[in-house]
Amino acid sequence: MNDHDRTPRALFLAPNGDTYPDTLVCSGVLPSDLGGKPCQLSDNGRIPLPRSLDPREAGYSVDKGKPGDLCPPCALHHLGSLAHWQDGEQHFPAELLPLRLFKCCKWFWLVVPGLYHDAPQRIEAR
Repeated sequence: MNDHDRTPRALFLAPNGDTYPDTLVCSGVLPSDLGGKPCQLSDNGRIPLPRSLDPREAGYSVDKGKPGDLCPPCALHHLGSLAHWQDGEQHFPAELLPLRLFKCCKWFWLVVPGLYHDAPQRIEAR
């Protein structure tokens, strides 16, 4: 099986509302910014699994969320729910709107399927 066929760990958001799975972005297949090479923080060309934020760990920042919230280790900022950012020019799929929005170390916006803004300490199917 090809890595690109797996269920995405994250969906990256384009300004036009398109979404791209982590297998394409973290691997370097899509963003020209990465020059065809995987992100140095990727997990074998995929986004690392979200971890619980611990204020005692190096790299912790309140910008990523509260202690205990799940956050991809490569995220720089938690930006609220995706719904907060939907406006007249950007339209994202309705099922993604309640998810937590992050900005990764490469400044791309992403959401983690099942990581809802109102339940940031667990990944769930709704």
